[in-house]
This record gives sequence, C-alpha cells and structure tokens, in this order.
Amino acid sequence: MTAQMTMTVEQFDALPKEEICNWELLYGELIEVPSARPLHNRILAGLTMSLETHPRSRRLGAVLPETDLAVRKDSRLRPGLGFFSAKTWATLQRKIEAYLKWGVHEVWLIFPDINTLFIHTFAGAQRLSEGALLSSPYIPGWQLRFGEIFENL
Repeated sequence: MTAQMTMTVEQFDALPKEEICNWELLYGELIEVPSARPLHNRILAGLTMSLETHPRSRRLGAVLPETDLAVRKDSRLRPGLGFFSAKTWATLQRKIEAYLKWGVHEVWLIFPDINTLFIHTFAGAQRLSEGALLSSPYIPGWQLRFGEIFENL
C-alpha cells in the first residue's frame, strides 16, 4: 500500500506545468492521473464534437475538454470534458465585456491545456487552435504560428 501524499492548493499550484499535468488535488490529497488511452480520446472527441454545437447555438453554455478547475479551496480537478453553464460562462464573459467597454480592442483568452485561443472583439469571438496563424489588425505586420505560444514552456 502506498502512502497518501497531501499538499496545499498553494503548493500544488506552484508545481511546474509538466508535473501538474499528471496530477489532480482532491481534498488536499495528490491523485495521479494516468495518460489517456486511444479509446478514451476517441470517446472524448466524439462527445466534444456532439456537445459543442448544441449548447453554443442555444446559449446554454460551453463545452471544454481537459480544463483545470478550482472546484474547492482544497481541490484542483481536470475532468476529461466539462460543461460550463451560461451562468458560469457569463462570469468570464463579463470580464471580457468590461475590457472591451474600457476600450481594449481585442481580448485574448488562452486555454493552454487544450491548445485553444479565443480572440474576442466587438464583432464577436474567433476560436483558433493548432496550425492557425495569429495576427492582429492592431499590430500591423505581426504574425505568429499558434503552436509557438506553447513552445519552450
């Protein structure tokens, strides 16, 4: 029998990214998360594709795979797939809208765990992922391949 490893949320959050990706914290206990198997990933991809369109088109919320959650003061979990209700999503959206209201032309929201970037403007939101070329009309001539954001981290 292995000994139970415990730590605080502050200790967990201070771990290097490459270590955190294999662990979750549940009630202060460190829980190892095994790498996903091909079948798991196929199921996750199918559910994500199926669930993504329905809630977004009806403004019910958002579906995000592999998103770190601070669900309690002593826990950090990463479900394979999470549905974030419109109310939960609205909290994030309120911050984005505040930035836009204050004159910020673009708000970039990066989800490194799923290699996704949302660029919010007054015109709406654009979702970018691996392979996309980033640019901004507010930074003329600048471009960056999306994947380069996460290189050498």
